[in-house]
Amino acid sequence: MHTNDDGNPDFADILESGKVEIGRYARKEAAGFGIVIDGAVEYSLRLIPSNKILGRFASTREAWPAVLAAVERGMPPKCLVLDWHWANGRRGRVTSGRLLVWTARAGLGLDVAQDRARAAS
Repeated sequence: MHTNDDGNPDFADILESGKVEIGRYARKEAAGFGIVIDGAVEYSLRLIPSNKILGRFASTREAWPAVLAAVERGMPPKCLVLDWHWANGRRGRVTSGRLLVWTARAGLGLDVAQDRARAAS
């Protein structure tokens, strides 16, 4: 194997030079995260199979506590769906089921391993 080391600075030197900005668009806030769908004007938490709307939210970060509250009230995770809504009425699924509950816990900065331990018992 031949390498081409012509004296160019390595990656670490480039980062230290100040000419590169890391994570310019992907910034994690101090406590948790949210999911953003391009063009979505609101998000809703839906109970299936009845399709009853449990809540409407301006962002997924606002929805996370409602997801966990629904599970704490005894609703099975497989019956919960988080949807996005566009201004023209179109909608789609962000996530659902156990993945939704896991994402909500992680999105709030809570310990996700606790959820796995609870499911195993």
